[in-house]
Amino acid sequence: MHGFSDEERERIREQLIETGRELLLTYGPGKTTVSDITEPIGIAKSTFYRFFDSKSALYLQIFRREMEEFGETVQQELATVDDPREGLERLFRCYAEFAEENQLVQQTVIQGNYQETFRSVDPEKLETVQQEGPVELLPLIEDLRARSNGPLAEVDPSTVLGLMGGSVGLMALHRDEFDEYESGYYKQVQDVLITSLARGLTE
Repeated sequence: MHGFSDEERERIREQLIETGRELLLTYGPGKTTVSDITEPIGIAKSTFYRFFDSKSALYLQIFRREMEEFGETVQQELATVDDPREGLERLFRCYAEFAEENQLVQQTVIQGNYQETFRSVDPEKLETVQQEGPVELLPLIEDLRARSNGPLAEVDPSTVLGLMGGSVGLMALHRDEFDEYESGYYKQVQDVLITSLARGLTE
């Protein structure tokens, strides 16, 4: 990129990602402008487009980082686990915690800003990034599958990911509705769901 050394390009790119994430979480995608992102860094608005095609492209990179960190967290959590059932429970609980506590997930999905945040991103590219994090988990699931004598041994790892997202993940997105019924009800149901899924797949 003309005008910047490799070191300068990397520094500016990281600053754009960090500043963009902070502003996205503080003000949301609609109230954040490109100028808001570039001003604290000390670069012109036009320079932004030498790094990212749009705000949505920047937000997509931020989302990619979040998914990578989630994948690393799960890998560490399962590093010392030998029992398939325990491994699945830990995987599901990590996923639930990610959906419950990750600020970007809260901002984009739970608060309904998903389409606005990524509206100018190519749908195929967005789908690819969404799948990258979970795909990193496939070898971990395959390892648990190889050590299982239960139904998990016959289930495709990608199916386990679908089950996780369609049950544990979906439930996490509606946690407030559970607790409206009774305080602590969400955690009670979640615990039974995760325990039953892990037991049912491994025994």
